[in-house]
Amino acid sequence: MALIPGNDAVLILTDGGDGSRTLSAYVKKITMNFKARTLVDTTCMGDAGRTWTPDDLEDGTFTVDFVVDDGTNTVWTTLFDATVGLRSATAAKAFEIGPKGTTATYPKFSGTCWLEDAPIPVAVGELVTCTATFKVEGAVTVGTYSA
Repeated sequence: MALIPGNDAVLILTDGGDGSRTLSAYVKKITMNFKARTLVDTTCMGDAGRTWTPDDLEDGTFTVDFVVDDGTNTVWTTLFDATVGLRSATAAKAFEIGPKGTTATYPKFSGTCWLEDAPIPVAVGELVTCTATFKVEGAVTVGTYSA
């Protein structure tokens, strides 16, 4: 069994101005939660136990722990810039996550998403960070990188 180290992971986001930004150098952690579908409770009176029916709608989020850099083409610009920041985007934007990197045959998750939340705790003596939560629109495409 080959284990996958997280240090080669790749995160690419399309900003509100449709520029593609590779933000891996600012990422501490990515948590993906791509649910296959939500189950709807169809239990009725007289049933001996709960019954469930899938709603056939994918539901996904991913959370990214960033270190914040105020330079051009970085986390700050991608998330918060008044012109191209995702916080002011009027349409879902593309994302791509490569948990192992972008080498051919490595796994790739992609789709479109909205920036849902992005708190920035600031404390004396600590690095400024941002934990951004993205809500996936539509289905996540699971594939591999090609040569």
